[in-house]
Amino acid sequence: MRVFKTAAILGLTVSGLALSAGWANAGEVTWWTPNFNEARARELAEKFQAANPDITINLEITTTDGLPQRILTALRSGSAPDIIDVQHGWVNGYAQNDLVVPLDDVVTEREDYVPAALNYVTWNDQLWALPYRIETHAIIYNKGDFVAAGLDPANPPQTWEEFIAAAEAMTKDGKSGFAVTGGGEVGNTIFRSLPFIWMAGGAIISDDGTEVLVNSPETVRAVQFYTDFYKNGISPSSTLENDGTANRRLFIAETVSMYQSGQFDINSIRQENPDIDVGVMTIPHPEGADTAAILGGWSLVLPTDAKNPEDAKKFLAFLGETESQAVLTDTFPARVSAMSAERFNDPILEVFKEMLPYGRPVPSHPNWVQISQAYFDGIQRILLGDEDVQTAMDGVAADIEALL
Repeated sequence: MRVFKTAAILGLTVSGLALSAGWANAGEVTWWTPNFNEARARELAEKFQAANPDITINLEITTTDGLPQRILTALRSGSAPDIIDVQHGWVNGYAQNDLVVPLDDVVTEREDYVPAALNYVTWNDQLWALPYRIETHAIIYNKGDFVAAGLDPANPPQTWEEFIAAAEAMTKDGKSGFAVTGGGEVGNTIFRSLPFIWMAGGAIISDDGTEVLVNSPETVRAVQFYTDFYKNGISPSSTLENDGTANRRLFIAETVSMYQSGQFDINSIRQENPDIDVGVMTIPHPEGADTAAILGGWSLVLPTDAKNPEDAKKFLAFLGETESQAVLTDTFPARVSAMSAERFNDPILEVFKEMLPYGRPVPSHPNWVQISQAYFDGIQRILLGDEDVQTAMDGVAADIEALL
């Protein structure tokens, strides 16, 4: 059996990435996959190569920091690899700009896919990606901190007001009650703040992508709610630098009592600090409103300029099989049949499953990556204290208007 090659592209320049991707030889498929997928991707690549000895899978490992722009640059340069792991929300922008090819001939058993996952990657009545992972966030909390603050861990807060009160009660003795994100890759803050905007009746842009709503009263209310955790000293002093990984580490170190994340963090918490009694709650909502979450996850795309599309499609078909999806995903699989795997029966995953019906896709717009960046820049200005929420969102609105 041929041994597949692995190359790290951590911290390399875009030109270096493009050069690496351009070296493809006959019978080789280059796959960009995130570092959190590396072990599972390696396992599947070895299995595929055992059955297809004429094809070599070259793994190139990416990191999420700066990934949207790195991928976009590679796709636009014409020097992309054969397969790329991307977040669902990026796919429509690629499709509308002719940067990827449709995969209707690869995704054939559509009735076995979660409909929302297929809807995410559908544009102009065609499928532009193979979804393999779906997820929503929830609130992960330390039950011991609830008890220490005189709170009942079996009855976590449901409303915004209850949540603020609980976070304040646990903010003491150098510990932060609730950690928000204000740094790292843009998607960290989009995933954690946009659900609060939806709960309040707001949006960043309209569903049809023609109207800017980021500075509406409803959106401003939610952004105020999100950023006030830092302003009021409830979120850590390092919030401006913190992404989801940083918040998980703070939780494991028991310096944060609650944070928002996905089920992919549970194993790390259990392994690195088994003494924490971990609880999971649905994301709190305003009084009289429903909770909400971004239905996130990852898909696989085939770039328009892929060097070996034929073998890439063969490998994609393998990755779309039920058994492969049960292995590759770090959360829940996009295929319903793969959900029956034993690993998805852990009781701690129940709340994450409960959140799935409340999951929504991010807006479909060809410039969503740039729109997200404009919003994130506004959040950072608020956290820095440079602007109040309304002023910052007014500035974001002007930036987004130019992108619609």
